[in-house]
Amino acid sequence: MLNDDDLEQAAIQLAQFRMSTTLPNILDRYAVLLENYKRLKSDYEEEREGRERYKQLSKGQGGNPFVLILVDGDAYVFHESLVSDGAEGGRTAAQLLTESIMDSLKAKDLEHCQIMVRVYADISGLSKTLYKARLVGPEKRSLAPFVAGFNRSHGLFDFVDVGEWEETADLKLRAALNLYATNPQCKHIFFAGCHDSGYIADLTTYSGIRDRFTLVTSSDIKFQDDYKGLDMGIEKIPGLFQPVPAQESPGHQSPRSRSGSTKGASRDWRVTATPIWDAHSGSPTKKQQKCKFYRSGTCKYGNDCKNLHVERE
Repeated sequence: MLNDDDLEQAAIQLAQFRMSTTLPNILDRYAVLLENYKRLKSDYEEEREGRERYKQLSKGQGGNPFVLILVDGDAYVFHESLVSDGAEGGRTAAQLLTESIMDSLKAKDLEHCQIMVRVYADISGLSKTLYKARLVGPEKRSLAPFVAGFNRSHGLFDFVDVGEWEETADLKLRAALNLYATNPQCKHIFFAGCHDSGYIADLTTYSGIRDRFTLVTSSDIKFQDDYKGLDMGIEKIPGLFQPVPAQESPGHQSPRSRSGSTKGASRDWRVTATPIWDAHSGSPTKKQQKCKFYRSGTCKYGNDCKNLHVERE
């Protein structure tokens, strides 16, 4: 038990402690320390979340994975039976393209990915070409209904009009290739531009990730042999695309034809009708369609028109 002296000393110390300014200072500093701690903790948590997002993106685990189809539409022209069918043909083209790519994605274990399509072409120039083949009307942008049907078919399908400037489709195609080639969310790129060896230098840049690329060809489109040296996958999509042969006089060969490149020549091309087999005669005959202008009395070809002139019912 404390004696009286001890109690007196304790009372004096208590009075001194109460009168001291040390405790309020300590409490103030403690409050500041708590605020600083809270702020640092918040900054740390934000930094940690940012690092986790970066790790997920680096591993390709975040966001929505997709595959990209890049098409040089000035050379890989959709089949005549599709472009001549307007908006409905555009929707059908998109559906057929999706079905063809899905078969490939299943083999690559990428069927969970969304499909993004970018087709770049000079729509006015291509419309003029197809009009000469009597597949579309004479309007300057007569291919527009097909393009609209294609674009409306899927939110990530874009048929892009690059305008009438030469080589603009090349520029757009290269820019898209460089943008998505190393994008971790882009799991694979299908490249439909192998008619022109000018793209080889761009694709060579990604030889280290060649397994992320597939080169697309079609039955009638010339495939430049130089692309085989890239050691990338090559797949054929039959029946969807076709070339447009150059309109040249017999015996004349343009510099473009001699070089083997068909790039930028869509304005000089026309589509040839695909022969079908006549079961009665045993010989191929050209498929005829009803003339769209005869019924309205505006067909300027008269009896020389290659399409059927059917009277009003």
